[in-house]
Amino acid sequence: MQQIQDIVNGKKYQIVSYHSLLMLFRTCFTLFALCLFLFGFFPIKNVNVSFSTKEDIPSRLLNSSLDNNILYHRHIGKLVLVVIDAFRWDFVETPEYMPYVTELRRSKKALLLTARCHPPTATMPRIKAIMTGSIPNYVDVAFNLGSNKVLEDNLIHQSVENDLKVVFYGDELWLNLFPDKFIRKEGTTSFLVSDYTEVDANVTRRIGKELKKNDWDILILHYLGLDHIGHLAGPRSPLIPDKLREMDGVIKLLHESLQKWDLEHSQAFPSYLVVTGDHGMHDSGSHGGATLGEILASLLLIESTPHNISLSGKRPEVSQIDLGATLAVLLGLPIPKLSLGALIPHALHRLSDEQYLFALFYNAQLIANQFLNADSNGGSKDCFILYLKAQHVHELWLKNRTEDLKILAESLYFNATQGMSFSVVKNLVTFNMWAIVLSCGILIMVLFWTMLVLQSFSLRTACKNLSTITIFLLVGSILHAVSLSSSSFIEEEHQTWYFLWITFLLLASWTNRPIGNEFSSKFALVAVLLGHRFLRKLNQTGDKWASLPDISDWLEMPEHQICLTLVFLLGLVGVWTSLLGLKCVSNTVDKVLHFCALLCTLFYRNDVGDIFLPYLPFISSGVKEVKAFWFLILLFFLRSVANIQQKWSMKRAVKILLSILVLVSTLLLQPSNVILISYLVLSSFTIQAYFKDTIKCSFGHVWLGTVVYFYQGNSNNLATINVATGYIGVEHQNLISASLLVLFHTLTFPILALLLLWLQFAKEPITPLRKADMLISLNVCFLLRLLPLTVYFIVITIQREHLFIWSVFAPKLLYETAHSLICLVMMACGCLLTFVDSKLKGGV
Repeated sequence: MQQIQDIVNGKKYQIVSYHSLLMLFRTCFTLFALCLFLFGFFPIKNVNVSFSTKEDIPSRLLNSSLDNNILYHRHIGKLVLVVIDAFRWDFVETPEYMPYVTELRRSKKALLLTARCHPPTATMPRIKAIMTGSIPNYVDVAFNLGSNKVLEDNLIHQSVENDLKVVFYGDELWLNLFPDKFIRKEGTTSFLVSDYTEVDANVTRRIGKELKKNDWDILILHYLGLDHIGHLAGPRSPLIPDKLREMDGVIKLLHESLQKWDLEHSQAFPSYLVVTGDHGMHDSGSHGGATLGEILASLLLIESTPHNISLSGKRPEVSQIDLGATLAVLLGLPIPKLSLGALIPHALHRLSDEQYLFALFYNAQLIANQFLNADSNGGSKDCFILYLKAQHVHELWLKNRTEDLKILAESLYFNATQGMSFSVVKNLVTFNMWAIVLSCGILIMVLFWTMLVLQSFSLRTACKNLSTITIFLLVGSILHAVSLSSSSFIEEEHQTWYFLWITFLLLASWTNRPIGNEFSSKFALVAVLLGHRFLRKLNQTGDKWASLPDISDWLEMPEHQICLTLVFLLGLVGVWTSLLGLKCVSNTVDKVLHFCALLCTLFYRNDVGDIFLPYLPFISSGVKEVKAFWFLILLFFLRSVANIQQKWSMKRAVKILLSILVLVSTLLLQPSNVILISYLVLSSFTIQAYFKDTIKCSFGHVWLGTVVYFYQGNSNNLATINVATGYIGVEHQNLISASLLVLFHTLTFPILALLLLWLQFAKEPITPLRKADMLISLNVCFLLRLLPLTVYFIVITIQREHLFIWSVFAPKLLYETAHSLICLVMMACGCLLTFVDSKLKGGV
């Protein structure tokens, strides 16, 4: 309590300024530790810039000479590779959705396989995996919005180096990854997800002309429409069947055109059509995680001439990285240097037995070289011994060509290839333990430092008289942090927060009497409790039950658009009422600006078809309304800055920031989620009505922000990130603005909850004790973010060899990083606001 007494006794502004700067220092220290840990846990692997050449194709097998010109050459003519973004494995199973493909399969002219992808299931790392045959860095998911040139050896590079001409139309990511590789090209923007028609039509319209030309060997088409529909409406959308029929028509056009081409030009080798998905689709419609819906994609192999391809048993599953090596063999190209994929036997049926075993030997030798380089620290050599045995059996078969020896050699090659590939992939993951341990040590030090600061302010007195609810808040926060050591608790973290939140509210009503109007406070508490029951079903989240229908799914059905419109209008009314209740808008001009901004949001949602206003026609595509919205926000901001320069007010500064972010969140949130803003404000009022104590109030607001974060439909799966929010009302891609909008949309409610908390302590008059409360609150919020972050860093370090490290723990780490980054920035802003206010009021 000495710090509080010093403030009261006249050292007020010096003490406040000192602690503000001290906390700013701790914030920067934590940010450094955060970056250091990420550097240690997600090291960027060194790029091997060496490339395969024709000389790498083996000419000897042990003691036997091989003629690789005869054994390894081209087996297909023109190759058409069609990548359908988010082409989930089960989308082909419904015959009426893709009738032509179904007929090809029935007549044994097409082969349907399941391609298993490695997480993260984002487009850019998946394209790299297909073309290079290797496993990209996990952190490539962070760079999915902006892609750089692929430096590793890849199929397109090998094609160009060996005088094959490549043409591309589709997702512009390919043009960034493989610049100057295509003789003709045209890119389409992949992130304007509201467009799922023109983005595919622009690709299809090029097909007719290209198929009549004879100057290309490989045609690559990347369709985005299916993925965009998934982001907008999910895999159960009525738009999905129509889009699949459209893709079926594209496949029919390509197949029939290739057949006609081969007949007219008497090609030495038949043309080949490959249709695959870069990844699947989560039940929510997005992707990026490791659920079966996301990591399993469809793979179709179709030849222009019938060959009676048949499969026995269930649908075969291959690894996505197998495709690059297989296509290289079919084209007679050197396999990319870093390829770890096995060959797909179903695609190599045109090869003779001798050519087939040679291809297996060549691919196994390539992986064996990587295995020997990666296994320098020792380890099991069983898979390499299998590779040596396969060579001996292969050589024996060359002398005595029996079917048994051929089958044995094939089996040994496959087992050896898979084993060595798995071992190399495992060794690709390296951790910088010095950086990891140092960052954990820094966080532990800052954690205890913050606890000592809080003790010097208030906890020494509070600990002598711990109430039931104080004990619950402390124990609940600690148990939540510890629960992050379990993958199941991470996947269903929302259940933990729902329990903590509802228990906190019930304890508040049981142990505390409301401050002020008792009736309105109790009424608000009941409304918050009832709202919780409704909102937890608004968006199903987590892992186990995320696929179940929820209220937002029902509202987003076309037949229920009127209901969604009413919910959205109710949400807008709630936002307007909240802004007035918080007194964020006081004068008439500001009220007009805010009201017009909300109208722009309403018109935008009507124009894009999310809601239906019967007497309001579609004015535009929504771009004009969004531009008008940002203009109004800018106008309000400039007016506010001009006013606050005349007379500084911390309260006014917080209100300006809060009102702007509330309006922006109204624009970004899905129509069914806008009502969450008024729930957040009502819950904040309830917390303040039941708790005068700074620490309890701070705990309550931090918990509130996290709970509403999960109401929104967020989870610890990367698939729940709504990338579409970064491109609302824009015509051209801007990486920085898109990233910031996606980040803000994801963490909207933790941000708004902290601002509502700060608004409580920024009320006039700002006394020295109120400033002390502000500092205590900042430290409590900092501690509540630092505690789970520190524990989780320790947990994930211990669990770094866990089976679910990349599917569960790593995505959670990215979420914790983003959440902590935002909180640290807000803590720094809070410290600066307090420091500036102290300087202006203290005159020193």
